[in-house]
Formats: sequence, C-alpha cells, structure tokens
Amino acid sequence: MRVRVMVSLAVVASVALVACDPEEPKEYTGAESAGASSAAAAQFAPLVRLHEKESLMPMDAERFAGRSVLRFDHDGLCRAEGPVADPVDPRRLGLRASPYTHRSVDPRSPSSTPVTCPGHTGEEHATTKVGGGFYLDPPKEVRTGEGTGAPVYWEYHKHKSDPGRTAYVYWFFYAYNKLTAGNRHEGDWERVAVQLRDGKPEAVTFARHGGSPCSVKWPDLKLDGGHPTVYSALGSHGSYPTDGYHRVAVTVDRTSDGGAEWRTWDHARPVDRESWWGYAGWWGAQEHVDGFNGPIGPYPHRQLAGIFTEKPCGGAHKPPAEPSGPQPAPKTKEGAIERYEEYLHALGREDIDTVCEVAGPAAKQAEDQGFGPCRLTFAVVFHMISPTQKKALQTATVDPQRVVVQSPDKIEMPVESVRASVTFSENELGDSTLEYLKGEWYITD
Repeated sequence: MRVRVMVSLAVVASVALVACDPEEPKEYTGAESAGASSAAAAQFAPLVRLHEKESLMPMDAERFAGRSVLRFDHDGLCRAEGPVADPVDPRRLGLRASPYTHRSVDPRSPSSTPVTCPGHTGEEHATTKVGGGFYLDPPKEVRTGEGTGAPVYWEYHKHKSDPGRTAYVYWFFYAYNKLTAGNRHEGDWERVAVQLRDGKPEAVTFARHGGSPCSVKWPDLKLDGGHPTVYSALGSHGSYPTDGYHRVAVTVDRTSDGGAEWRTWDHARPVDRESWWGYAGWWGAQEHVDGFNGPIGPYPHRQLAGIFTEKPCGGAHKPPAEPSGPQPAPKTKEGAIERYEEYLHALGREDIDTVCEVAGPAAKQAEDQGFGPCRLTFAVVFHMISPTQKKALQTATVDPQRVVVQSPDKIEMPVESVRASVTFSENELGDSTLEYLKGEWYITD
C-alpha cells in the first residue's frame, strides 16, 4: 500500500468528513411506514453500476452481523476485553428479541480483568441505544463481500410541509471501505433517495462524500427500464450520477461505466423488517481515528438530512488517463517521510497488515535471526505499547530537519524525529532505516 499525498492522517481523513462547499439549511426527515409500497420501492430502485476494478462487493448485512463478534468500546480502554457475543444472533442486535447489553466502566471502581480496565459498574447499555458503545467486529475474510445478489434496503420519507412530496431512500451495504490510506474501515453504508411528487419520480438525491447532499432531475439521469443508474465509486462506494472522476476534498472518487450491474429491484427489502432492525451501534471496529471507524447504519427514527434537496450535483471531471500498472513512490526524502508516517499511524492503530507491509524487510531479517514471523512479533509489540502511546502514534509526524539522508535510496529516521503528543525513547520506538526497493520505501533495519 502506498501513501501519495499525506500532510498528516487528519488531513487525509477529512476526505469523508469535510464539506467542499458551504452548508445550506437542510430538512431532516425520518422514515415512516404509512403510505409506503413495496411495489413502488422496487419500481424506482436504482441500477447500481460498480467500478470495473471493484473487488469489495455488496453484502447482506444480516450475514455480515452473523459472521462478526459483538464488542463494546470503552473510549479506547479495555482493548483486551472479550466480546459481548460470539457468535452474534442478529435478532438480539435490534428489536426482534431481547437485545444484548453491557455496562460501561467506572474509573473509580477497580477491576483486574483486564488489569488496565476500570470496573464495569457504570450505566448498562443496550444495542438499541444510539451511541451505546457497541460495534460489530467481522473477520477479514468477509471484506470482499458477496456480489450483486446482495439486498438493498429501503425506507419511506415524507416532506415536512408539502404532502405531495415523498421519497424512497435506498441503503447499500458493503463489508469494507477502502478509498485511501486515510479512509479505510469495516462496514460501509451508502444511500441515495428517489424523490417523488404525487407518486411520480422527480429527482434522485445523492449523499455525497465530502459535501452536502445534491440532486439530479429525473430526465437528466441515465435510465434503464425506468430505473435510475447510480455509479458506485471504486473502493469507497460513494454514489454518483455519472461515470468519471469526482472531487472529494483532497482526493477523488472514481466511477466507471464498464463494471458489474447491481439490479437492486430484484432484492429490494424494507429495512424495518430485517432481523437486526433496531441496532444502533457501529458496523465495524472503532480505531478512534477519523476515517478508520466503522459507521452507523439505518436505525429506527434516524433523521437524514437533505433528502428533498434541490441543490444540483456537479458533473464528473475528466483528467488525463492514469498510467496503467502500479506506479513507483517518490524517491525523495519527502516520500520516505510519508511512508514512515504511514507505518507509525498503523502501529498506533494495531494495523498489522500495513505494519508488516512497510516493515517487511526488517521483519524478515529478524525472523532469519531467530525471531518469530512479522505478524507474531508485532502482535507482541502491540501489547508493549501503552494506550496513550498508541493514540499519540495515530497522529504522529516526522520532523524533516532531524531525518538523516545517508544516500538517495537510504534514509535514517531517528527516534528524535518523531513528533507526537508523548515522547518516545530509544527503547520504546528506536531508530529506523528506510531503503528504496523496487519502487517503494521499506523499513530495512
């Protein structure tokens, strides 16, 4: 994995969080069952066109939940705590059965399991409580999803002041989101809405990444048998009305016209009849770093902004074609610093895949000298780093003035070059040497 443009993790993470344009007043609406029609929901359901290079496919949310374990997040504390449920009964996530519960911690009450965690004597939370602290933690093998046979979930909204205006909101679920090194998380809920006036389609609303909702008039959409075409962006699954390149803060979403077709009307289901309906927790692990946290999905009484917006969506951009094949990382001091910062952030998040990818050569050298394989070695290292240090590493940067350039393809990162909210000693972090090998920077010592 390569980091192209990263001033800091916080900047790149703003891809999904910072609007590109001024906010406009929005109407917030919640789902209602009165007046909804399964036939109409299927009639207006979109044709989702996936990117031709997409490998992270849609998935049935119930199967995602059933293959996950349920955990409770104590604001980053108690990371060694066991799961609340394993396996998960999707019915107990929501309103179909007695929901799962868990107590928050009380810092004033000690506990020995784990030793660093306060006692569980605080308020008891249920999985149906918004912000209750629960999250689903799936195995990595589900990230590829299932394919275009997955369901789409719909709900019905009414305009607050105009009784002739209604909308069907369509929720798409993917098991994994991967846009850039700064926006990667388990669970990915996306949505569009078909606006109706007196029961006839008028426009489609797109909940854009990095901006407020926008809409496209029905006659301006590409239609397939009366179904609007929605383009799903590569990796991020953001929804757009056209193929091409779409600006998202400091990066772009990419859509294409040659990928797989997801005929959502074949598998359109009312979301309030799902076994997990009522679950208000997170659909993915919480890393406590913006862009890496699993999202919240649809739940009862959730208010959505801008469903009936009339703000027009902009068109796609057409930059020059990208070079084919993997491109080399910059063979510069700046490129090495970006790569090392990527490693530090991954170390703080306990992202073993990225850590072992960046530090692969050094880990292999250590393994040859009698140490364990990378994944086993760094699993131990993660336990040696305190929660405070991990949090500091997640936003750490490198001071270029303290970096030592030994040669054009060999750069030393002294521990003193790491700028973080806590200070690391030689024994805690150590110096690292990065070398430029086969078009990328790697830690070799």
